Amino acid sequence: MSTQYADFNAQTLKGLRHLYHGELADRSARYTSIEGSYPDELSGYAFTTVFSYESVTQKEQINANPHMLSAPGRVLKINFQPLYACILKECSRPNVRWFFEVSTHTIGNAAWHLRKLAPNAFVRSHFAEFSWFGTSDLSNTTATPIFPIPSHDGKQGVRLLLSYDAGRPGEVSPSDLNYLNPIGRNQDYHAAVGSSFKPMIMTTGHPAYDPEFAPEQPLLFFTHLVPRIASFFRTNQPITADLYLMTWDGTVSNPTTPMQVIFDGKPVILEQASAHQMCVTRNYVLIFNACLVLSAGSLIEPVIQIVFVWLCQIFQGRTPRLIKDIYEKLCTRLAAAIPSPHCQLYILSKEDIRQAIASSSKQVNVQRMIDIPWELTHAIADYDDSGNLITVFCQHNVGADPAQHMETADVLMDGTVVLEDLVGLFSGATDLNQVRKHVIDMNTGQLNTTAFPQPDDLENFPYGLNLLPPMQILPYRSRPTNYDLLSAVEHWDATYWVSGGWIPQIMSMRVFDIFRNQRCRQDYPSERLVPEAEYLQQIENSNNTVRFFRLDRNLCLESAYIFEPGYFMAAPIFVPRQDSMSVYDGWLVGQVWVPHQPHMEIWVWDASRPLHLGPICKLGPSPGERGLRPGFPLHSSWLDSDGVKHWQYPDYKVPIVEIPTYLKIFELANMASGFISRLVQQSFS
Repeated sequence: MSTQYADFNAQTLKGLRHLYHGELADRSARYTSIEGSYPDELSGYAFTTVFSYESVTQKEQINANPHMLSAPGRVLKINFQPLYACILKECSRPNVRWFFEVSTHTIGNAAWHLRKLAPNAFVRSHFAEFSWFGTSDLSNTTATPIFPIPSHDGKQGVRLLLSYDAGRPGEVSPSDLNYLNPIGRNQDYHAAVGSSFKPMIMTTGHPAYDPEFAPEQPLLFFTHLVPRIASFFRTNQPITADLYLMTWDGTVSNPTTPMQVIFDGKPVILEQASAHQMCVTRNYVLIFNACLVLSAGSLIEPVIQIVFVWLCQIFQGRTPRLIKDIYEKLCTRLAAAIPSPHCQLYILSKEDIRQAIASSSKQVNVQRMIDIPWELTHAIADYDDSGNLITVFCQHNVGADPAQHMETADVLMDGTVVLEDLVGLFSGATDLNQVRKHVIDMNTGQLNTTAFPQPDDLENFPYGLNLLPPMQILPYRSRPTNYDLLSAVEHWDATYWVSGGWIPQIMSMRVFDIFRNQRCRQDYPSERLVPEAEYLQQIENSNNTVRFFRLDRNLCLESAYIFEPGYFMAAPIFVPRQDSMSVYDGWLVGQVWVPHQPHMEIWVWDASRPLHLGPICKLGPSPGERGLRPGFPLHSSWLDSDGVKHWQYPDYKVPIVEIPTYLKIFELANMASGFISRLVQQSFS
């Protein structure tokens, strides 16, 4: 091993541990400028969903091969309004130091309450958490600003939604992140897995909020999936699901009845049960069958492992050969599902949705289905679709799937075994990842695609390593506003991305086998963007570090900031200037981890300047303050300060924990029988 590789490996491991490991207890910390000058106009609040190894592998629970995405809902909140300032005298020149509050908040939804009641009853397996209460709604994926809400003084606050692919979306307070209620009652949905307390209800990780669905009528769109039971018996194939659409207007009414999505007169059946990503344009709603593969085998295999370990303990290590053979054959049958190498995009007309809502229809038709090559995870879209042209910018994790994660005893490509404290993290990619711009002509169905980087573009190759989700701007207010975010995304004049670089500690041979060898045996195309040997040769380079980059509208690399080895950043967010109408007009804020200290820093770029010039300001813990360790950041959103300041409790109310009527009757009868029994006993004693 060369000295250069050893240094790179050591630095990357340090930074990766700091990124993934965090604190379980919620707390706040004061941050201040440690480098550069804080921009006076930067304001509002950032909300980021975060995950940590400690929250995934809690000792009170049975952890059967848990995934990072099975972490309970937790949000990092950054307040860009200074708490106070002090005057420092440095080099005979007065200097103002501002202090800011940064805090973490656990989401107190139904799963949190039930977990407090009986923590030992919960099991985490793959990216699900379940117990005798049912499945957990983790509320851990995306914080989405929705629905202006008038306050008593005529100002407008903004509401905040948290989503999760295997649970109902839920509303939280943007001021203190208290969980208010889920959206809709259990009976408003079709349960994917039934339960008296908490049925599994599958919705959208990224719901779509439309501030201009109709005049003065914003609307929230989200999908609802109902798995096909027969697919559970094909243990090493993706679970398939019927696709439904639901909407909510933010009033005291519950969401609309699930509308089954119909294409060519037949119900849409998703070949892999994931509608993780949705987008809206002025006239259309986009639903992506994203690459997030759930299979019966991935859910069952960890339970079998627990049983086998239990049998080994009973037989004190001398487990009968028959039991070993059965275990090995079962594990072979439960091989991981192979994701599809393409993505179906279902495009619905808002006019069709309006008519379906008005008539209380239980169906809504697809206008077009577009088959997009290669795996797709996230997307952002131009709001403008003039000329009947839809433009989307997509994250193509070619040769990767968020459902694949590091498992205990995974052998890495360098022959070592994964470290236990990295178990649960996303696995590394097995091929070049790409940003792709797709222009869809709704009149003809033609798809015009541009990609970055190209497989033979060796100069820009590092930008396609472990591509992380795009920076997304959420247009939560209609025009006119001070922060005209809707105008900013009429056309994305630039997009921002983060490449994770080469991370040898999460390159699993098992995952390479799934995406390379197994795919060839399953009638999938054997080709990859880059052949495996060439890909491995290209990535093993200590210059392939994390990169924060901006692409112009034609996917040309406009500028990039290249981090040193061991530095990590994810989930950046755009904060607009006053009256901003462009993603060049504002600031870019990212959470950064460095190898030489465990806590998080906050770096701020001026979006009007090339990114390679570096951040204009870095925030770190104040002197004497312990910095925050929130864990891995997934998705971020931003709210303006007035939206939080003028927020008020909405009128919409739904019970957080619902107890079925028959259980209430049973408990009442039990109490009554005890009362009568004691009365009889005391009467004749």
